[in-house]
Amino acid sequence: MSAKVTAVAAVWEDIERWYAAQGAAHLILPPATDEQIASVESTLGLQLPEEVKASLRRHDGSADGGWPKGRLLSCDGILSETAVWRDLLADGTFDDLKDFHSGGKALKAGWWNTGWVSVDADGAGNGSVLDLAPGPEGKVGQVIDMDHEVGPSGPIASDFVGYLTDVAARLEEFSVVDGEYVEER
Repeated sequence: MSAKVTAVAAVWEDIERWYAAQGAAHLILPPATDEQIASVESTLGLQLPEEVKASLRRHDGSADGGWPKGRLLSCDGILSETAVWRDLLADGTFDDLKDFHSGGKALKAGWWNTGWVSVDADGAGNGSVLDLAPGPEGKVGQVIDMDHEVGPSGPIASDFVGYLTDVAARLEEFSVVDGEYVEER
């Protein structure tokens, strides 16, 4: 087992403890099957990093409103959310934004890239995205932020383990009330 897969398991243990303490374990979904994960890879034409597959094998996402950023995407959610962006790219919606650049060279220019895979979603067109086709100073597997109004930015984490670790660290800022996250102030 690779160090990243081991790290995913350790972070998920922390996340699961927090959910259990909140009485909200039902908000994180059961594991995805290897067939579901293979379907994601086949449909998207991309190989997911081992740590992403390990995470999906542990929990196939979360319920709507069951994740600090809205919803951790299941295999079906990854396909659905990524398809929306890919369809917009394919139909020319982003043609005027093909040279858009949020600064730095970690990301390729453009509003969306076929090497990007949605990881979470807030239900309003924003979310974290796995970047499997980074710019010249980026890293394959980095996680970026996609805001439908201001475009892509980041990276917000160097890899998926970093993304999960950041989410786990922020959980103490939230509580669960009636099955929904509430940010504490």
